[in-house]
Amino acid sequence: MHKDVPLLKSTCGYKYLLPEIKAQICNGAGPAGRWISSLIPNTMYGLDCTEAFSIHDYDYHVGISWDDKARADRRLFENLLILINHAGSWLQWLRRRRALKYYEAVHHHGAEAFFAELLSEHEKNS
Repeated sequence: MHKDVPLLKSTCGYKYLLPEIKAQICNGAGPAGRWISSLIPNTMYGLDCTEAFSIHDYDYHVGISWDDKARADRRLFENLLILINHAGSWLQWLRRRRALKYYEAVHHHGAEAFFAELLSEHEKNS
């Protein structure tokens, strides 16, 4: 495994998050506050993917439209592939397969998590 860290794709806002704000927004793999998250690892066969999941969490936090959600989901997949390709190893094919599963999960089942904050704000203002 390479010691240098690959540059992942993110929005400008993510790069300037204060650590305490990042800790509030980003929870790793899985939906925040849901029991299922405890079953979803931040690693893929030993490869730490926490930063890719944190970027995805931030994208969901600032997104407001279906296009934003789709962009966030694609960026997660791209960032996972960047990490996998950078790490190399004979485990690449397994990690790529797992990355696709993560993408499919957020693409098909991530709407509730994506829109949760928007719905919460709407209910407060109603």
